[in-house]
Amino acid sequence: MPTINRRLYAPESLRRLLAPASVAIVGASAKPGAFSNRTLENLANYLGEIHLINPRYTEVSGRPCHASLRALPSAPDCVIVALPWQAALDAVREAADAGAGGAIVYASGFAETGLAERVALQSAMSDIARGSGMRILGPNCLGIANNKLGAGLLFQMGYAALQHPPGRVGLVSQSGALGYALLQGANHGMAYTHLLTAGNSCDVDTLDLAHYLVHDADSRSVACVLEAAGDAERLLELSDVAHACAKPVIVYKTAVGEAAATAAQSHTGSLAGSSQAFDAAMRRGGFIRAASLAELTEMADFFAKAPPPQAPGVAVMATSGGAAIMCADASADHGIVLPQAHPETQAVLDANVPEFGSARNPCDITGQVLNNPEAFRACASSLLRDNHYGALVLPQVTAGQAMADLRCPLVSSLASEAGKPVCIVWLSDWLEGPGAATYARDAHVGFFRDTDRCFRTLAAWQEWHLRRAGNPRSARGEDVDAAVGAQARALLSEQPRVVTEQAAKRLAQMYGLPVVTEHAVSGVDQLMSAMASMSFPLVLKYDVPGIAHKTELGLVRVGLENAQEVEVAARQMLESIQLRAPGSLAGQFLLQRQAQGDFELVLGMKRDPVFGPLIMVGLGGELVEIFGDVATELAPVDQYAAANMLRRLKCHRLLQGYRGKAGVNLDALAGLVVRFSAMCADLAEEIEEIDLNPVMARGSDFIAVDALFVRRQTQETPTQE
Repeated sequence: MPTINRRLYAPESLRRLLAPASVAIVGASAKPGAFSNRTLENLANYLGEIHLINPRYTEVSGRPCHASLRALPSAPDCVIVALPWQAALDAVREAADAGAGGAIVYASGFAETGLAERVALQSAMSDIARGSGMRILGPNCLGIANNKLGAGLLFQMGYAALQHPPGRVGLVSQSGALGYALLQGANHGMAYTHLLTAGNSCDVDTLDLAHYLVHDADSRSVACVLEAAGDAERLLELSDVAHACAKPVIVYKTAVGEAAATAAQSHTGSLAGSSQAFDAAMRRGGFIRAASLAELTEMADFFAKAPPPQAPGVAVMATSGGAAIMCADASADHGIVLPQAHPETQAVLDANVPEFGSARNPCDITGQVLNNPEAFRACASSLLRDNHYGALVLPQVTAGQAMADLRCPLVSSLASEAGKPVCIVWLSDWLEGPGAATYARDAHVGFFRDTDRCFRTLAAWQEWHLRRAGNPRSARGEDVDAAVGAQARALLSEQPRVVTEQAAKRLAQMYGLPVVTEHAVSGVDQLMSAMASMSFPLVLKYDVPGIAHKTELGLVRVGLENAQEVEVAARQMLESIQLRAPGSLAGQFLLQRQAQGDFELVLGMKRDPVFGPLIMVGLGGELVEIFGDVATELAPVDQYAAANMLRRLKCHRLLQGYRGKAGVNLDALAGLVVRFSAMCADLAEEIEEIDLNPVMARGSDFIAVDALFVRRQTQETPTQE
């Protein structure tokens, strides 16, 4: 998806394209398998007007066929261009000249080929859209489906034969094939309002389509399949609209592997990549991230059905002890609490659950209760009424239509009365077995084929509503004094791509970040006088322009206890640089008091090409890449987001203080992250990577003892030669 320098299209500007009252198929043909013929078959239930265009015919499939769009009595809302790439551009131009509201271009063979002349053809199509105001989907687009209108404006076979229950989920996919694969879920209970696919996105893209569905009243949630992240500003614009509309947007992104081929200079560059940046953008925007296509559909359907949670607790009621244990494991994995029932609820469970079952939460009511519908009703009803619980999970181990016909209406009614969702986990390996679609179609029942996905969805549901209630998206981090930024840029302009450590620390100090005090000298003799005002133990470094990791070349020594050790270490460093990096520029010795701390932390930044500066905080020191205990966010962050980053760290409990070991002031640490993120945001156009590592932490005191800044590569960047 290319970066697009514009706002999201307003929904009204897409209405004629996506909700057309009339459709024209250019390239109409009765040939079996032809894309135009498949489209006509897919319009069997369409409620609007259909016009066929082909100068070679006067009639196709019993319908009149016109020579051109100009021959129609009025301009069609949507034109389907079912022609090969050689003729598609002229057809699009004719549609724009005829006053059509939109065009869908099936043909492939454009920019996706990488051929310059085909890229130019697609650019010409974009120019038509900009010049005419006619919105275009494609080229290389499978098409769309508007289920409310019965409009299968797509060339994939079989749309008209799909079931089309009243829709509740809007579906957007950059890939038409993947989108249609999901649309077929209608036959097992999924209820889509639309399938909207984008193809090459010469004009309208997936973000525009999602924006349309966010405004669509029938789409109670929006499911998106993205191949590329797209434009960061427009993604966050979409998030603002979704937040204002209280519309959950669930995203599954393909191509999550790292594409960067160059080696990172910093620890942050090694640990933070495009996938982490996309995750951070999802959090910043309040989107829900799905880990698979199956999870996308289950999550989107659940969010479309479920009211806001009334309590954080979840009740589990199973007819199998093993299924109950599986739910307990999944709840622990995703931070879902399974509290025990209130006394009045417990009394109902005790009265109805056999002694060989378990009346605790998770509750094993045993197969015996299955034979007693009143007992089942009593248990389920009491759990849903209990204000400890915001949802009830019912694992189903056996497929059976008769049981589903009895139980589904009951639990649906109880869920509706309580204003709480009931989640069916279909554990039978007979995935499409009798009863599955009955549960999936129900408006008050969430349907899952995996225990882990069920509890991950419940966790996402709770988190999404908590974020909305707390509205943490209002703050965007600290402002930076313009004079500070000007001074920092002036200093950077004199530096090589890998900024010297001394200059890097000065940059950090400019932005209010604590760094260790040090003496910089050029020669060994000068070290002796520098030590006169310092107390041991000391740390000595040799700071050479262009060398990012001094430790690997033996250019860092810690714990030096006297002047002789300092002198020996300095001479060894000079020998090492001559032997292992001959031709390097002359460096400076940096002498500093050895800082102490209870923890070694890292603060880092990597500039993502789409989303900008991605910051990182976590355990630091030499083992940062081994343990990888870091949390990432897009810069800048506010205090709320910074504190949330710290909570996501595995070492969070250690930082709080653990078993008598002192912790750190987490509020003060979050404030440090906020100031660091403000610096990263301010220097985002100049800096590629930053590491402050380690940052020694003790109580409320933090001090960076090493700093690495890597400038963005430009023609003006000074070289190290």
